[in-house]
Amino acid sequence: MKEPRHYSAGAIAGRFVRAIGIVLIFSIVGPLTIAALVSLIVVAFGAALLQMFLALLELDALRTLISVAVGLLALATMFTSFLPSVAAGLIFALASVYAGINMIWMAWVATVIAIAGFVVFGTFVVPSESSAAILPGVRSAQQALTLSAMLAVLAVIPASLCWWLAKPLHRGSIAA
Repeated sequence: MKEPRHYSAGAIAGRFVRAIGIVLIFSIVGPLTIAALVSLIVVAFGAALLQMFLALLELDALRTLISVAVGLLALATMFTSFLPSVAAGLIFALASVYAGINMIWMAWVATVIAIAGFVVFGTFVVPSESSAAILPGVRSAQQALTLSAMLAVLAVIPASLCWWLAKPLHRGSIAA
């Protein structure tokens, strides 16, 4: 049987602080993990092909340039995944702290909802060239579904890691 929820000022503040902590974990760990995962995929799939081209064309000077390019890709990935990570953290924090749904599948569902919302937002809003907003350029519903599905599959590992790191916050109980 569930224990009754306490509504004292301390309990309400404690739940709010736990929710903020979960959002912070998702907004810091999520982009870092996505950037590491994308960099790992690029290096794993592109390393053999790149080595072949560099050896064939004798372009050893490009190694530094390629390292910088992978670093910039990781940085752009972190910036791009920040807002969906914050949204996923907020959705999961609300579900786990206030509704008591704190299973790993809820973190995955929160991440899928955040990604789908981000892609749908990018479908209807086209930022100007001088805007700092990074949104996907989606032109059709099929493209939006495909992009959402690919990003959701990629985000399973970061969402799982964020869920595991936030475990003490979403499983904690504060007595009155």
